[in-house]
Amino acid sequence: IDIHVHLAGTGCNNSGCWISKSFRKKPTFRILKFLRGLSDEQLKTTADQDWVKSISTHVKSSELDHAVALGFDSVIDHNSGEENLNKSQMIIPHNWVFKVCEEEKTLLPGPSVNPYRKDAISRLEECIERGAVLIKWLPATQAINPGEKRHTDFFRLLERAKVPLLVHMGGERTFAEVSPEQNDISRLNLALDLGVKVICAHAATRILGSKEPDRTAELHAMLKRHDNLWVDNSGICNPGRFAHLPRLANDPIIRQRTLHGSDFPVPSNAFYYAKRLGLKETMRIERIKNVLARDIEIKRAVGF
Repeated sequence: IDIHVHLAGTGCNNSGCWISKSFRKKPTFRILKFLRGLSDEQLKTTADQDWVKSISTHVKSSELDHAVALGFDSVIDHNSGEENLNKSQMIIPHNWVFKVCEEEKTLLPGPSVNPYRKDAISRLEECIERGAVLIKWLPATQAINPGEKRHTDFFRLLERAKVPLLVHMGGERTFAEVSPEQNDISRLNLALDLGVKVICAHAATRILGSKEPDRTAELHAMLKRHDNLWVDNSGICNPGRFAHLPRLANDPIIRQRTLHGSDFPVPSNAFYYAKRLGLKETMRIERIKNVLARDIEIKRAVGF
């Protein structure tokens, strides 16, 4: 199972997805649009369903059995519990997540529920009843403080249902950071203390060249203290994090708690490891057209 695959959409196909005007202007959006070969006409008509079909096709033609299709909730006003579209950048609603997973059996539902929603508990109950395999948060972009005690009921419901919480930790470059202070893994301790199975996305690695602190020592301590804490290795083979992969693959504490994730559509590239792998092996991997399969092969070749 690839536990970290992103759905995306513009709102066509009656998906309910939404992208802000500001995000459409970002170089990231234009690059991903180019890499995925999406035309302006597709963005208006079939892009949302085409994206789903692309993921499913990649899963079927790889060694994977399933991929977790991730949703993305809006920023929610902490006082009113209402959506704040001025600060939101993309919305992939839970209903679309479940719809595509019902149609594509290779996909498993990983909806996103912002805990500040006024209906957060009832929405979480609905997602659990409909078969969510995890709940996804990106705190710095969704303005979520995972350490607030007001989320206790939310965490207790996750714990009772044995549904993991996948939380992005470490810097974020695809989306703007609304609350960068939320990139603090110590804020996961409340959920962990309440027994929630937490998956720390990207193994809390820092963006290369940034001023973010190295959280490795703190992550080690938390992994030793909480046997319900896991990490994933998603988004590691990209320009922002590639140098971390060999270290993670050879770290016994992290490796034994690592789950596989690609971070699709974020591209993976073997050329970063050409000196280590040799030109022949690097070119073999780069010739793999299936991006999910290539991501697996890169990580396997480097040591996972």
